[in-house]
Amino acid sequence: MRKGTTEITWLVRLLENLSFSPYLPVPVHSDSRSAIHITHNLVFHKRTKHVELDYHFVRQQYLSGLISLQFTPSKQQLADLFTKPLSGSSHRDLLSKLGVSSLSSNLRGMLARRKSMLHSSSAERKKNGEVREDFEDKLGSDIKGKSIV
Repeated sequence: MRKGTTEITWLVRLLENLSFSPYLPVPVHSDSRSAIHITHNLVFHKRTKHVELDYHFVRQQYLSGLISLQFTPSKQQLADLFTKPLSGSSHRDLLSKLGVSSLSSNLRGMLARRKSMLHSSSAERKKNGEVREDFEDKLGSDIKGKSIV
């Protein structure tokens, strides 16, 4: 959480230096209820006696309004897509949350037909000598009258 908060701090300052107004607070998603609870309410007792300095930095940014902490269960963490092995259904669910989708079979078929049409029309034009005219049109006078190898 500290590393992400550090990156957010740097990016917000960069945007402000470039005269942009970032939307604040920036949501930080965590699957650790205890880390969120300690950040919201830092109480000193036996169990939190050795809270690392990192949590104090995150708490400071939270109190300043730079970040907001939101609990997100482990199964819904988008970062897991890149860091953990997932089942097929979990993988598809996280991909859909990112807005990534595969090409449908209809689109693949349409692209294949379009590609074959382009190749066939190019072959027909080549037979008729139209390809040379296309090159001459594109390259101008540099190749006119010269043979194309």
